[in-house]
Amino acid sequence: MNKAIRLIVAILVLGLLSSASLPQAQRQRNRQSKDQSAPLPDLVRRDAHLVMISIDGLIPEYYTEPAKVGLKVPNLTMMKLGGAFADGVEGIYPSVTYPAHTTLITGARPAVHGIYQNRIFESPTEPKTGEWFWFSKDLKCETLWSAARAAELSTGSVGWPVTVGAAIDYNVPEIFDPKDPKSPARALANSTPGLIAKALAETPSGDSSTDARRTAISEYIITTYKPNLMLVHLIALDDAHHKYGPRSPEALATAETMDGYIGRIIAAVRNAGILDKTTFFLVSDHGFMSVDKRFEPGVILAKEKLITVDGSGKATAWKAAVWNNSGSCSVILHDPDDKETAAKVIAVFRKLAEKPGGPIYRMLTRTELDKLGAVPGAVLMLDAAPGFSIGDEITGPEIHEGPRDYRGTHGQLPSRSEMRSSLIIYGELARVGTRLGLAQMVDIGPTAGVVLGVALPGAQGAAIRSLLKADAAIPLLPKEKKKS
Repeated sequence: MNKAIRLIVAILVLGLLSSASLPQAQRQRNRQSKDQSAPLPDLVRRDAHLVMISIDGLIPEYYTEPAKVGLKVPNLTMMKLGGAFADGVEGIYPSVTYPAHTTLITGARPAVHGIYQNRIFESPTEPKTGEWFWFSKDLKCETLWSAARAAELSTGSVGWPVTVGAAIDYNVPEIFDPKDPKSPARALANSTPGLIAKALAETPSGDSSTDARRTAISEYIITTYKPNLMLVHLIALDDAHHKYGPRSPEALATAETMDGYIGRIIAAVRNAGILDKTTFFLVSDHGFMSVDKRFEPGVILAKEKLITVDGSGKATAWKAAVWNNSGSCSVILHDPDDKETAAKVIAVFRKLAEKPGGPIYRMLTRTELDKLGAVPGAVLMLDAAPGFSIGDEITGPEIHEGPRDYRGTHGQLPSRSEMRSSLIIYGELARVGTRLGLAQMVDIGPTAGVVLGVALPGAQGAAIRSLLKADAAIPLLPKEKKKS
């Protein structure tokens, strides 16, 4: 073999070796750069499982420093130490259950996903139904379950807000009769037919509480159907915080009960034989603030003749009305183009907000609300001062003592430290030993999407790579795939 031939062979061999030493992803990009029509590989993880458990109102301190508040939460502690976690999560505005839970599974803020508050707005002159945003038809962007369905993955949900009518394979939505909240009739009527009866028959328990039933149904769905996506919403801690206040003995006892339910759900995953392929997201929707006084902005609107009240205290006409969240409220105009009323409302509440020691922590104008992605129809929002909740009255005193059985609230600005919610990632894709100072709620949905290999087109956040294993592949949106 002459010198020229030997040189050519050496170059060819070196080229082959160099290509083989490249990471697989780099070789894939090289091939795509030569053939722009070649599709990116399908990143859907068809054997993966995601279990997202929401403990409504869980304060981060309950898992970051449980001993400090006298808590024994072995399951939360095991997940924290054996997984990745954030010291807190900055949520959305208003920091209430339904908008927050929708952000958790869309990665979008309320103005984008369409669920602005818990309860629907009802005119002060009409009879109050007390209805909430129950129905998935109100959602304006893709969710984890819709993305999973599009990828032909199986889904389950128990008690998750805004899931009535959702395309979920095994679904027990949260819905109740405001006049009879303990009645299960509406939940039964809107659940996957026969699912509740089968689940409770398979997992009988002496505990008849709402969360015990939700846990039992979740156990049944996990062990029987092994869905790729499972959403679970437990609510008793929120109730205890409202009634007794955060960090109260009653709330701490309830937190320990919630920890037991978490242990049961993890055990169900283990019994289903899918623990090694499961990633758990332990989340909450908001924090809590202690309160003992109540502010009635509706009374101010009535005094300013923006709500007309008859002799019996009933509203007969209105130009502006309060849409309440307890820790904050929106002010809605009867005529959105009524600039005179808008100016009057802003002037009245701005003066009160500037009063030292008053009931308003901050008044937010429309420009500020747009930046927060909050309540598109509001002319302004009022954030309650420390110690205050907001009421629905239109007659009586502007400020009064709060009810004795209402000692905690939420709904305030997410930038207030008391409103921070929770995040622990545990299991297959968790980067064990990682601790993040402050996460953003809009990033949780996209991070969860990585577990299943699905993307959320409406998301305003991005996956939190630092909490996931380094080799976790981030799924791309169709437009991003085309660009690549």
